[in-house]
This record gives sequence, C-alpha cells and structure tokens, in this order.
Amino acid sequence: MKLILSLDYELFFGARHGTPQRCLAEPTQALLKITDRAGVKLAFFVDAGYLCKLAEHALRDAAVRREADVVRRHLATLARDGHAIELHIHPHWEDTRRTAEGWRFDLRRYALQSFPPAEIVDIVTRYTRALSEFAKPLAYRAGGWVIQPFAPLAPALRANGIRIDSTVFPGGHTEDSTQALDFRGSPDKDYWRFDTDPLAPASRGYFTEVPIASVRVSPIAYWTLAARKLAGGARHRPWGDGGAIPNGKRDVARKLLARTAAAVSIDGPKARWLERAYREHKARGRNCMVVMGHPKALTPYSLDCLDRFLKRHRDITPATYAHLA
Repeated sequence: MKLILSLDYELFFGARHGTPQRCLAEPTQALLKITDRAGVKLAFFVDAGYLCKLAEHALRDAAVRREADVVRRHLATLARDGHAIELHIHPHWEDTRRTAEGWRFDLRRYALQSFPPAEIVDIVTRYTRALSEFAKPLAYRAGGWVIQPFAPLAPALRANGIRIDSTVFPGGHTEDSTQALDFRGSPDKDYWRFDTDPLAPASRGYFTEVPIASVRVSPIAYWTLAARKLAGGARHRPWGDGGAIPNGKRDVARKLLARTAAAVSIDGPKARWLERAYREHKARGRNCMVVMGHPKALTPYSLDCLDRFLKRHRDITPATYAHLA
C-alpha cells in the first residue's frame, strides 16, 4: 500500500499563535528522525498566506524579519532534501494585522469562498508565487477543510497549474460557522477525477481528488482523547507553543454523543488510530492511504505511534502527490 504522509505547515490561529521555532521547525525535525529512517518523503502543505505576510512586514519590522528567516531557511532545507512543498490557503491572513504582541487574526473570512472571484484568483496566484522560491506546488489543501463549494476556486487553481486536491476526508461533516463542510457523500476510492465538485467523480475531470483517510470514531474514543489531554504529561504535550481555535459547541457535542468520521492524523493522541485505519483500508482493497498532521500538534506519544506503525508495516511504499500527478 502507498502511504502519503502530509503535514499542514502553519501556526495556531487562536489568541496565542506560537512561534515558528516551536510550531514548525522543532517538531518537524523530530518527525524527520523517524521518517528518514523509513525512507518516507513528506508532503508539506505550506500556509502560503503566512509567507506573504512575513514578506510584507519584514522590510520594516526586525522581529518579523527574524521570523521570516527561520521559516524560509527551514522550507529551503525541506525542499532541498526532497520533501514536497504544496499549497495550503488560510485566507484570513488577508485580514491579519501585525501588532507589538504579534499577529492578530480576524477569522470572519476564514473560507476562500468568502472573497469575490477576482480576489480569489489574486490570492491563489500570490500564494502560489510565494511557494515558487522553494518548489512548484502540484496539490492544494483548503484551510480548515473548507473546500465547498469548489466551483468558485476552480478557475484560480487551474490558472496556477494546481491539478490535485487533498482536502476531503470521507464522512466528514461539521456545521461550525467557521469550518462548515460536508463530505458524507464522498466516494470510497483511493482517488478520482472531478471538475467542479470534489465529491462528484468525472472521468475526464481536470482535477484529481486524493482524499485523506478517515475512520469512524465512537463517543468513547473522544472521551478517551479528552482524558489523555487532561492528564497531560510530557508524552502528550504538543511541541507547538500556541493555542487552537475553539471547536464549535455543536460539533463537540456531536463527537461526544454520536459516532462521527475523523481524518486519520498523527496529531497527539489521534495517532493511535493509525493501525486501525490501515487495517480497514486493506480490508476494503484500497492501495493508497493519505495521513495528515500538523507539526505544531505533534507529541512524543504521536511520534512513537508513527514509529511503531512504520516499523510494523514494511510492505508500505512511501509516496507523494507527484506519484499520482
């Protein structure tokens, strides 16, 4: 089975956004100690709006200039070592301000579809160009999985040579006003072609959807996750030094009261679902599994889970999106 290990390379978007050293560079290096041994090349979906804001403010702010230097040198090293640099868009960077305390986020336009068509083209073009210093991206992942509706995004992605999307995780659903998504109608395939709807296969479609693996999770599993986080300890402490956006109350209640679908991830205690996801994929005859994560959310526990998983399954073939292009 092919394994694509993908990481959303970004800061936190809560009141404490964290530092690039703790949220990006340090956890990534800890991860590479494991994946390098297994010959796995990673796919980094880089939050390109962050790069644009760094470039905008670096000319007049020495602290931002130092921050930008850390990120640029790190990404250059990753690209040089053969890891993929892909496009990740959190468009709220367009409304973000820099203050003496750091970045101040306005999340009202969290979805790229919140912008007019001409601005969508401009954002995608500028953000893609920001990555060109390191590599030409082949794939896209929507910030917060907000890929629907896709039609307003299609012309901008086509214009910038993006042919692959890897946002959908089958069965995913949330009614959170910031991160509304509904992937319950997703095909159960390794990947498929489409045109204007990533849930609607089209044999001659311009785009290819390469979905993130998902698992059905019981309320008990989420209660267990919550208990692990509360228990804390060094093994369950994330590398990142920021704070996440709080989940919507309705979605938290659904997870704690009913079975829901979750993206297969190496973030924190969720990494314990890797083995189960692999077995389910094989049982369904699947030949490719996409796993996601965030450097900022990695923990010693989650890296131990990944290390054991890779050592246990020598039949896995590491892959990137370039293998499917």
